[in-house]
Amino acid sequence: MIFNGGLVASYIMWTRIFFIKNTIWALIFPNLLFNGFYIMLMRSYFQMNIHPALLEAAKIDGAGEFKIYFNIVLPLSLPIIATIGLMVAIGYWNDWQNGLYYITNPDLYSLQNLLNRILTNAKYLASISSSVSVQVELPSIGVRMAMAVIGVIPVMILYPFFQRYFIRGITLGGVKE
Repeated sequence: MIFNGGLVASYIMWTRIFFIKNTIWALIFPNLLFNGFYIMLMRSYFQMNIHPALLEAAKIDGAGEFKIYFNIVLPLSLPIIATIGLMVAIGYWNDWQNGLYYITNPDLYSLQNLLNRILTNAKYLASISSSVSVQVELPSIGVRMAMAVIGVIPVMILYPFFQRYFIRGITLGGVKE
């Protein structure tokens, strides 16, 4: 299926059929490339950037399907693979919902789950301090900004490694008829 069946159906499937609750796989499998947007993005990329004349010329030269794929299609599709890879990596890094739904063991919490719990606790303490006569000022905005910095550091580290594929995808264009 390209599209999701809903939260309740997904939860039942992942916990009762695949038994991933409280495992490290609960953070990986539920979102593993199951996105129709990525499929449409790759489809349009292949239609627009890999010209049929290249494939036809390789067939005339005697190349088989696997040789065409590994020597022509795969090198030309590195920009879209890098783009989707970076999008998936950022999605996994920012994902806290899988940990919220499928993880109850505190030893398996991801960093995003811990940051979400810190934010929830700070909001709770702020609400309690307003109802109690004791005035305690909690740094809730400072906590949110610190969480934003912690969350963006790995993306800032990864992006320079992927940037050359983005630039290659922009300057790619190879067939003149």
